[in-house]
Amino acid sequence: MHDVPMGSRVLAGRRAVIAAVVAVTGVLMAGSCRAPVDPARRSTTPRATVSSTESMDPVGRAALDRGVRWLIDHQNPDGSWGSFESARPMEIYLGTVASHRAFKDSTSGLAVMALIEPARRDAAAMEALRRGVAYLVAVEPSLRANGDTFYNVWTHTYLTQAAARLLASGLLPDQDSSLRRLLDRELSLLISTQAADGGWGYYDFDHQMAVPSGDMTTSFNTASVLLAVRDAEAVGRAFPPLKLEEGLAVVERLRLPSGAYVYGTYAQLRPGAPYNMVAGSLGRSQPCNLALHLYARGVDLAELEAGLSRMRQDHKYMQIGLGRPRPHEAYYQTSGYYYLYGHFYAAEAAALLPMTPRRDYSTWLIDVLAGIQGEDGSWLDFPMYGYGHAYGTSFAVLALEACLRSLESGS
Repeated sequence: MHDVPMGSRVLAGRRAVIAAVVAVTGVLMAGSCRAPVDPARRSTTPRATVSSTESMDPVGRAALDRGVRWLIDHQNPDGSWGSFESARPMEIYLGTVASHRAFKDSTSGLAVMALIEPARRDAAAMEALRRGVAYLVAVEPSLRANGDTFYNVWTHTYLTQAAARLLASGLLPDQDSSLRRLLDRELSLLISTQAADGGWGYYDFDHQMAVPSGDMTTSFNTASVLLAVRDAEAVGRAFPPLKLEEGLAVVERLRLPSGAYVYGTYAQLRPGAPYNMVAGSLGRSQPCNLALHLYARGVDLAELEAGLSRMRQDHKYMQIGLGRPRPHEAYYQTSGYYYLYGHFYAAEAAALLPMTPRRDYSTWLIDVLAGIQGEDGSWLDFPMYGYGHAYGTSFAVLALEACLRSLESGS
C-alpha cells in the first residue's frame, strides 16, 4: 500500500493507506509493466530561449508526431487504451477491481482528446479517433468501486471534456447526437458525485455515504471538474449555477497566500505540511489557477504567470518524483502522477498569457517534455498497471499541442 499525504493523521482502521491518484493522474490512471523513466538518464535543462518560433517548432512537432503515432499504434481492439496488466505484485489501492473500468475509461477519454487536433491532418489519427469515440459513446457508465473509493470521478471529468471538445471541433458531425448524449450523461454523473462540501474527490474513507462527505475532496480534482464543465458550457450545456458556485468556493478555500493549494479538505488545517507547500503543490496548482482565472475568481494573468514561474523555478522537485514507483516518496511528498497532468494544465495556462511570456513558457515546456519522451515515442510519469504510457502520452500530446499553438499564434 502507499500513503496518502496526511501528515500524522491515520485513517480509521487503515495504517497502510493508499496513494491519492490524479490527475489524474491523478490518479485516475496508472502505469505500466515497464521500468519507470529514470530522470537521471535524460536532461530536462531548457535550451536558451530563442526569438524565432520556427527554430522551436521542429522540436515540439517531432515529439508530438511520435507521441501521436504511439497512441495510434497502441489502441486496444475495442477502441480503448490501457489495460489492467502489471508485472508488479502490488499497485495502488483499488477498493474493488471496478476501479479498472474508471482507469481505462479515463485514459481513453484523454487519448481521444489528444487525437482531435492530429485527426485534422492525419488519416490514421482520424481512424483511431473514430474508433475511440465509438468506444466512449457505447461504454456503460463507470460507477464507484465501493463506499470509500470512486476513481470514476476522473472518468466523468475527462469524458465530459472529451465529448465537449469533440463537439466544439466539428470533426465528427455524424456523432454529434451520440456525443451530446454522452456529455449530458457525464455531467449528470458529475452532479451526483459532488461532495457535501461542494467539491470532488475520489476517496471517503471515514464516512462512506451515498453522497461523498467532502472530507477528502481535493483541490485539483475539483479544479479539473470545473475546467471540464467550462468546456461543456462552451457547447451549450449548462451546469447548475449553485453547484458551480460551490465547486469554485472549494478551490478558493483551499488556496493559500503562498500560491500553493491545500491538497484536500482534510488537510486544510495543516498548511505547513510539505505537500501543501509551494514546491509540493507545483503540478496540482496549475489546474486550480487556471480554473479560478477562467471563472474570474481572483487569479488574474499576473498570478497565472506567477504560478508558472514557481513551477519552473522549483521544477526540480517535480523532476525528482518522476518515475518513482512509490507515491509521495520524493521531496515535499510529490508523486510522479502529478507530473504530466500538471504540465498539461500548465501549457493551457501559458496559452492565455501575453505573447512574450506565452512563448517563453511554451518553449520551456516543449524542452521539458521532449527531454523525457521515451525512445518508443511514449511518456511515462508513474509505473502502475497498464495505463501509465497511454494516459501519460495523452497528457503530453495535449500539452505539446497547446504549446505549438502558442508558438504559432500572433499577439
